[in-house]
Amino acid sequence: MRELLNSIIEKWFVLEPPMFAVACAHELTENVHMDCPVRSGKHRIEYNPDVLSGIPRQQLEEVLKAEAIRILLKHPYERKPDLCGPRAISAASNVTLSDNYTFQFHTLERPGDFGLESGHSYEWYSYKIEDLIPDDGDSEGPSRDLCELWEEDDLAADSINEAIVNARDWGTIPLRLAETIIASTKARIDWRSVFSGFRASILSSKRDLTRMRPSRRFGFEQMGSRRRFITRLLVAVDVSGSISVKTLSHFYGVVGSAFKYGFEAVDVVQFDSCISKAYSLKRAAAHIEIVGRGGTSFDDPIQYAFDKNYDGLLILTDGDAPEPRIPEGFKTKIMWVCENRECYDRHHDWMEKYGRVCTMILP
Repeated sequence: MRELLNSIIEKWFVLEPPMFAVACAHELTENVHMDCPVRSGKHRIEYNPDVLSGIPRQQLEEVLKAEAIRILLKHPYERKPDLCGPRAISAASNVTLSDNYTFQFHTLERPGDFGLESGHSYEWYSYKIEDLIPDDGDSEGPSRDLCELWEEDDLAADSINEAIVNARDWGTIPLRLAETIIASTKARIDWRSVFSGFRASILSSKRDLTRMRPSRRFGFEQMGSRRRFITRLLVAVDVSGSISVKTLSHFYGVVGSAFKYGFEAVDVVQFDSCISKAYSLKRAAAHIEIVGRGGTSFDDPIQYAFDKNYDGLLILTDGDAPEPRIPEGFKTKIMWVCENRECYDRHHDWMEKYGRVCTMILP
């Protein structure tokens, strides 16, 4: 089976250059313990010879092509859509492939199988399919196996981007899909790709004297010092009436992710026309009570951050409010997280006057 798969990939050198490039960047690995025929991730293309045995060569090539296109779209190497389970993201990936590439011998889920229209993004399909088939945590079989190796990998994504940029002949990949793949190489404005840099920009430290560490100049005769990072982050969540319940759940997914980025504690305020609730978190919360749902004003959370001298202010919003009044002497760094790309396009010009701006990848 390995020889047959390698012969297919070798043929792509002339006929399918981008597919050939990304396939050669992955190690072809046998795996008889998975239920899906082929999957990718962690710099491997894994195949199950038992599942593939008896498949005609034309169908086998399309199975392999589907995985190469999936890699070109970087589904295995960029962060999974928030709050979506394995079944949803696997199905959404397959739907994206079948919606953009014609397979004659390989059958993948199509948008119509879920009652969805064509022409949308992988993220859009992920959220829609998650609503239809929410993952209960116990799903097994091909859908879970397909995405089991998927994890964020900037090095792999950069390598794929290089192959995309260098492509001159797209083979059988249609122009629309090629344009989508090329567009994916451009800098993203997703909050996750911006948050780590924002954290670094607001990192502060406190110097503590200690005799457990000698002074570099005087040894143990003088007290040494150590630095303890004490960055204080305030997250302001827009709970005005224009924010949907689903968007609020994603907003609080961002709040929970702050702990993954190294913040030991996070202070949170809910706001609409004023601050309706304030509290502190030391771990991601399983349930949050929402108080508010009125109009929107950014003045109160910004004043709150100023009064309490926070290092950073993360504002999760749809942006539909007047520009804020910034207090004189305000030094807190602001990161605006817009609800979606449409909100970003409407508001980023004025938001950039006050800080960094990014968007959530939501439908």
